[in-house]
Amino acid sequence: MKLFPILITGIFCLLSQVCAAVPEITVGVFERQEKIQISAENGFAIYDISSKKVEVFKRWNKSVLDVSVTERGFGFLTHRNLRHIEIVPFRKHPIHVNKMVFRGILRIREDRFGKMTVINVLDVESYLYGVIKSEMLLNSPIEALKAQAVVARTYAIRNQDKFLKELGFGLTRDVRSQVYNGVLDEHDLAIQVVDATRGRILTHEGQPISAYYHSACGGATQDSGTWGNRIAYLKATDCKYCENYKDLHWEYELSLRDLTNKLREKGHVLSNISDVKLSKDAFGRVIRVELVHADGTMNMNANHLRTLLGPNVLRSTMFNDISRRTGDTDPAEKAIDQILNSFMSRMNGDRSIRWHGKGFGHGVGLCQWGAKGLANKGYNFEKILKYYYSDVSVTRLYD
Repeated sequence: MKLFPILITGIFCLLSQVCAAVPEITVGVFERQEKIQISAENGFAIYDISSKKVEVFKRWNKSVLDVSVTERGFGFLTHRNLRHIEIVPFRKHPIHVNKMVFRGILRIREDRFGKMTVINVLDVESYLYGVIKSEMLLNSPIEALKAQAVVARTYAIRNQDKFLKELGFGLTRDVRSQVYNGVLDEHDLAIQVVDATRGRILTHEGQPISAYYHSACGGATQDSGTWGNRIAYLKATDCKYCENYKDLHWEYELSLRDLTNKLREKGHVLSNISDVKLSKDAFGRVIRVELVHADGTMNMNANHLRTLLGPNVLRSTMFNDISRRTGDTDPAEKAIDQILNSFMSRMNGDRSIRWHGKGFGHGVGLCQWGAKGLANKGYNFEKILKYYYSDVSVTRLYD
């Protein structure tokens, strides 16, 4: 029986019919490793992908393999040196790699740094078992969890080749793709919602959508056009359903001097910033930031600024500048702000900005806390999905 190469199943069959095969995906689970330890109950076969030779390690009821980097490739207990291998467990048992456990099979290949990349190859449904718990709290309503399962499946299938050319695998196991921790993060409820939505993805005009999602939008999702290219099904949507997010409100403060230095560290050439002006969309989300400095102005996309300052610091782009209160703000609060800024200027020759914001994440697509709120109001998973994604269909890709 020919086992190599294992080909990833094509997904773009006619969506008017249900495809029989479940797509396989490749996930980079370890990168730049010098040494790893592998084991599996009942043992496993090791395939040299280049030579097609098979070597089986079996020690009593368990098999243990130490793989390390040598000048000639991978060093095994048998002192054979290889550069691209595949590990296939007997009886489809999970594979233990260091302190993690994975379904499916493993590929180990030498990277461009002369170290090892460990790739988990498995079907997308098994992959999702290890994703749901990491991406949404399991105490969420069941319909919200089902919505998350459909979105995560759509994301995986749409992006299954995203990093293939650059890294040699399709998806990462961190926030560059979706957080995936294998069998150790599986849970009966996660398996239940994955199985209940098996094969279902979101499509637009017959193709899997770019199924972006985030933690909490803070009152309205963001139009994808602020990222550069407007996508028809990723429009700004009013959302009042994430108000139960415990960290909904946040503040961020820094001096203009520190802001200048942070941007310089990221490669932006500008003189000392003297003012920051915000441009917002109709929902109050900051779209662009104007940085006023001695030599002119610099206009920057608010999402880019968030990336530069750190997404866990500037938690979203839904924020106000409260260092210069206007409108109906209490006059006493404005006076206090003016005194504080005047004091900072005298002490440091600098002024601080204070931003008060709501939400967490980029704001595009599904609002996870909003999905919970909608589920609590009686929405099923399909209605939740169509609330956040415009003109989409829930399509069954396979049985």
